[in-house]
Amino acid sequence: MKTIGASFIIPVYNGAAYIAEAVNSCLENTLKKIEVIVVDDCSTDSTVAILDALVAKDGRVRVIRHGANMGRSAARNTGCSAATSDVLMMMDHDDISLPDRAKTTVNEFKIWVNSDILYSQFKIIDELGNVKANVDVSPFDWEKLKETKLAYIGHSTMAFRRKVFQKVQYTSGDYCKHAIDDWKFQVDAYKAGFKFLPIRKCLAQYRWMEKKRDEAKILELKNACLI
Repeated sequence: MKTIGASFIIPVYNGAAYIAEAVNSCLENTLKKIEVIVVDDCSTDSTVAILDALVAKDGRVRVIRHGANMGRSAARNTGCSAATSDVLMMMDHDDISLPDRAKTTVNEFKIWVNSDILYSQFKIIDELGNVKANVDVSPFDWEKLKETKLAYIGHSTMAFRRKVFQKVQYTSGDYCKHAIDDWKFQVDAYKAGFKFLPIRKCLAQYRWMEKKRDEAKILELKNACLI
């Protein structure tokens, strides 16, 4: 059995515009002993054909297909359950992992043996990949989170040990619908006693695209989670 150093987990639904770039950015990592698990949440566009081509190109890509659209939380949980390594690296289908992300992540977990969840600096890019901002990283601050309702963690930089997922999963329903399931995962992991580790290195690019958000409902959900 081959040893996998780290597993990338990518949920996707109708992501034909960016999924190939996202997967290829993982495959181009300097750490070669990786797997890239893409969970296709019942896409209806050309995502399916693109993923088939990626699998044919590189055996490190694994595709799992949901028979019905279940939401990105369920897709993330499916991918994490299927991973074969102890290091699970989260990735959104339109973001980019930089070449040293996997190697840095694995090495930092080896150095900081008491850490459970790692996250790093990242760049914000637009639809065309132009860099718009650099985002720094800071220690996880529970009191600040309760005040601002923000965790200040770029999800596509986040990685965690398998034992975290064995205790904490992504939440479906309204938290997924309003795209704060990653935030809730971080809150739930903190409540479960897991330790966060910020890394002062840029490991990913986050693609920001303007979306309509129900900020009142999001605040309501966050407050309910923090009680």
